[in-house]
Amino acid sequence: MVNKIKKIILIGCTIINGSLMAQDLHFSQFYNAPLTTNPANTGLFNGDLRAYTMYRMQWLTVATPYKTISLSVDAPIFRQRMHDDDFFAIGLNINNDGQGDINYMTNSFNALGSFTKYLGGRRSDNDITIGYEIGYSMITANTSKLTWDSNYDPVTATYNPGGAWNESYGGGGTGFIDMSTGFVWNLTSERLFRSALGISYHHFLSPNISINSGNDRLLPKLGVQWNAAFKPNDRGAVEILPSVMAVRQGTSLLVNGGFNVKFVLGQASRYTGYRNYKAVYVGAF
Repeated sequence: MVNKIKKIILIGCTIINGSLMAQDLHFSQFYNAPLTTNPANTGLFNGDLRAYTMYRMQWLTVATPYKTISLSVDAPIFRQRMHDDDFFAIGLNINNDGQGDINYMTNSFNALGSFTKYLGGRRSDNDITIGYEIGYSMITANTSKLTWDSNYDPVTATYNPGGAWNESYGGGGTGFIDMSTGFVWNLTSERLFRSALGISYHHFLSPNISINSGNDRLLPKLGVQWNAAFKPNDRGAVEILPSVMAVRQGTSLLVNGGFNVKFVLGQASRYTGYRNYKAVYVGAF
């Protein structure tokens, strides 16, 4: 009986989520998912190529836990041809989000691009990055797993899965184009302090994501992010990394913050490449 109640609640929440669209996929370790957080983070790293994957599972006590998988890759381009420290960057972000017993599945494929302009500075270096994201998303659901009052015979008190639904909720799937944008201001001060302040605006087209010919709009999402890194001294092997994110979507507000402490275990060889850079992180959010 308890399991049946859980399934009914989960199915109801899934349908409500499909109608209100107040939620959007997000990760607790948002600082490790830069392309999902803000398109302007594309190419903002030290290196030639960056690739990462994220996996999240939540609500383990329900019949079918929610699962989210994200795969991202990005790289700066034309860096050698640009003046000063300006550069372009491109990236790809793929997400798979599954919810509930009816397999309410969202698959999104997003292309990202950004441009970073070096602004200079006296005691610190400043640059600003503008990013843009365009993608195509597909939503599907297996409504055959839903049960309705009309499937039950009140006379025989039996369940008839082949009975008429007599419900207006149909089901199926849909596809839509989605766009997001954002910018990030980076500041580096004598290598002892680094700061990145970003603002992102997702789903500004507010696409219709109804799977049954309705009019359910994906609400725009406004986000503010701040990441920083502070070294107590230039020769120290410890670095403090605070991160804060606030997101507003419709009537929903998400605030997440905390910090990591980075311990450098070994520096990389400057000329020979014999030794690799090693570090370990410990933190709470």
